[in-house]
Amino acid sequence: MSGQQKQTILIVEDYQDSRAMSVMLLEDLDYRVLAVGNGREALQLAIREKPDLVLTDFNLPDIDGITLTRCIRKLSQELAGIPVIMITAREREEVYEMAVAAGCNAVLTKPVSFSFLEDSIRTLLEHSMYRWPRDFETERRTLA
Repeated sequence: MSGQQKQTILIVEDYQDSRAMSVMLLEDLDYRVLAVGNGREALQLAIREKPDLVLTDFNLPDIDGITLTRCIRKLSQELAGIPVIMITAREREEVYEMAVAAGCNAVLTKPVSFSFLEDSIRTLLEHSMYRWPRDFETERRTLA
């Protein structure tokens, strides 16, 4: 992505080893990666950094991934359009239905192959209806 700003992915994963591996793999794909271990930190970081995509685990120590997704969708117009991918070890249909109802764009069941995750991320970022203007003032002048 030479000359362009890197797309930002926020990883929300409570297991340090999984979080570190995800960060390493996504940075190797030239994404800017932010990573936290719980939902409350994720909300604070999402508000501050406005990532291009959120990758969250279902089970988190404070709020679950479904609650996190609902909060992201309802917190502000700015955050409502961010694609969210939820990863879960639960294969039950009701988890999938709850995640989609909360606003997840994709629900992946562990173990997830990295190539499938990469494809899911790229697809959502390429087809996202909403792109974050990183410099709102410049964006407004461009559109005027």
